Amino acid sequence: MNSTRQASIIGSFRKYYSDIKRIVLLFNQSGIKVLSPRMSFIINPNDDFVFLNSDNHKYDSIEIQLIALHRILRSDFVYVFTPNGYIGRTTCYEIGRVIEKAIPIYYNSRPKDLPIFIPEGSIIEPDELVLRIRETGRLPEINEDCDVFKYDLTKSLREGLYYDD
Repeated sequence: MNSTRQASIIGSFRKYYSDIKRIVLLFNQSGIKVLSPRMSFIINPNDDFVFLNSDNHKYDSIEIQLIALHRILRSDFVYVFTPNGYIGRTTCYEIGRVIEKAIPIYYNSRPKDLPIFIPEGSIIEPDELVLRIRETGRLPEINEDCDVFKYDLTKSLREGLYYDD
């Protein structure tokens, strides 16, 4: 496996940071460098926006999110932790930016209340993802039998597919 592969893991840190840390450890132990989040602990568990001890304390939530996005958008792939389909607002925003940059994105389960196309091939448990990367040296293909281009925002805007709807 390519030991220089870089990933980010996103999801509800407030609700599931201990689970996310386990995925960070799994990836790091498998030779995948996790850019975000850094191994740390939450210092404000009751607030809407989570601050980690590893975050620079001179920055506010907007700057912390911007720094996280810089790390996420430099990743070779992004893994979304969505237990029972749960997905928070910030994670939805991050997914949008990741899709915009065409970075491969994988999920442990199909997100609920997120009206976007998610190929079946992108739903994979973290240990299975690591195993498949290790076996092939590549990210698993995310392909689908249906016409994924029908869901391509740039193409649909360029071709004016939904102008009159």
